[in-house]
Parts: sequence; C-alpha cells; structure tokens
Amino acid sequence: MWFETNFRKSVLTLVGLTVTLLLGAQDVPSKPLSIPVYNPMVLNPAFVGSKDFTNISLTSKVLRNPNSQIINIHKRLSGTNGFFSNIGLGAYAFQEQLDQSWNTGLALAGSYHYALDEASVHNIAAGASLKGFFNIPKNSDESIEDTVSSAFNPNMDFGVYYYGPTAFAGLSVTSLFGTRITEEVSIDSDAYISREYHLYGGYKFLLNRSSSIVLEPSLLISLNDSTISEPHKHIVPYLKLYLQNFYIGTYVKSFDIFAFFFQYQFPHFYTGVFLEFPTEGFLNDDNIIFEVSLGVNLGKGGHTFLQYRHW
Repeated sequence: MWFETNFRKSVLTLVGLTVTLLLGAQDVPSKPLSIPVYNPMVLNPAFVGSKDFTNISLTSKVLRNPNSQIINIHKRLSGTNGFFSNIGLGAYAFQEQLDQSWNTGLALAGSYHYALDEASVHNIAAGASLKGFFNIPKNSDESIEDTVSSAFNPNMDFGVYYYGPTAFAGLSVTSLFGTRITEEVSIDSDAYISREYHLYGGYKFLLNRSSSIVLEPSLLISLNDSTISEPHKHIVPYLKLYLQNFYIGTYVKSFDIFAFFFQYQFPHFYTGVFLEFPTEGFLNDDNIIFEVSLGVNLGKGGHTFLQYRHW
C-alpha cells in the first residue's frame, strides 16, 4: 500500500511537471537515438516494471536547437509477503521546441510480467500505453494576436519484452494510429507522427566476474510504413562496456556521425551524458546532440547495489 500511494503521488507530480514543460515541446519515440539507452519505456511500454525498484529519470538536451526533455517514472507494484506483483506501471512526459511549433505530451503505461521459471530469473512482459501530444504552432509575428489552433493527437503503443540475466529483446509498435492527414497536417508538418515498428535486443558477455566487467552488444531496428520493406537499411548497432557502476557506449548510425554515451550509478541515483556530432564540417547547435540524464532509484538497497546489476 505504501508503494502504491507513493506511486500515485509520483504520477501526479509528473502531470504537474508536464504543465511546466509546455514552455517548450518532442516527437517521440526513436529520435534521438539516446532514447533506447536512457528511456527504453518510451520505445516499448512492456519495459515498464522490469526493474525491482522504482526508477525516475529526466533527460534534457543542453543545446537549444531544438530544446527537448523527457521525464519518466516506472515501477513494479508490490505484492504479498514482500514479493512483487505481476503488474508494472509508468508514465512519461515529453516536450520539444521546433522551428515552427512546439510538441508536448504525456503517456501512461502498464505492463504484465510473467516469470518463465520458478526463480523469476527469466521473464516476459506485455505492455501498452495511452499517450497524447499537442502540436502548438508558433506565431511568427508577435504583434498579431495568436489565432492559430493547436492540434491534439491521441495514440497508443504496444510491446512485448523478454529479459533475463544475460539477454533481452523487445518488439513494439509506437503511435499505432499514426496521424490523420488533413489540410492543416501534411506528412511533412511538425504535427505529423507516423506509426513505427521497433525491434531491440542484446546480449551481455561476462568478461571478468570479480571486477564485474560486462560487454553488451545490441541492435535496434526502427521502421515506419514507408521503410518497412527495407529493414536492413535501418539497423543501428549499439555497444556498451560496463565497469561495475559505470558504463560507456557508442552506436553506429552513419560513418559520418560520431556518438558516445556514458552513465555512472551511485547507490540511489545516477547521471549520464549523451553526445552525437558529425565527423566533418563545422559544429553548431543545429548538428550537435548533447544531452544530460539524471535519475533516482527508490527502493534499491545497498546489498543489491554491491552486486553491480547491469541495468
């Protein structure tokens, strides 16, 4: 009961933060490519509740073009006799300020987890989320009263997710209903979001048990209705190297792009940095993605922290 009460309070806090985020705005789910690293529940709602502690995190782009943030919370509900139930709940708010408009919104997610063995080491989950975002056009002439209308886009995500001590894999569909084309909303407008399909999975290789050194290669394939016939052209490999409470990683989206990210986990909170920039040409706010991620783990005890579980 204590966990459920505090979770409801956390969700209400998140809704309040969403109102604050209306100062800016974000088109989710797969861009930028830091989302599978720092905010996997945005990519697949079945991820919600896959950790045995409550996770709250904020990822914010530091440079201003475009300004964007994602804040999320998720947890597994407690059951009887100190064990967890099969239900996971989560929520996230997102915002991005674009050239001609703002996007901002909120999603509520739920998942059901089924243990494949008696020790609950191998699990499979199914999840769904209800979400909606506002596209708010900007008025280029501040002397004229703003009469443009905002577009509200409700939508849903679905996913399945397997996770175990060495491997994980997820399949999901985000923005299931896409965006209806109208006179005001074209396929090239900021208000348009296409249906997307995601396959994401990886494997952890234990390199040194005493030092908890783990190498984790993984692959992400994100497709929409126009690219689904060419999945081989949209494969993004990731690589993480864990060193106890620290990891560093990279991915290869293009040989013209350099990217790396890292995260350090303290006993009850963590922080990380994500950086992507072109290898040629001048660097400016338009071609650099620089993000900072901060998070809190509630209910993660010191004895489990010492096991260096590779989140």
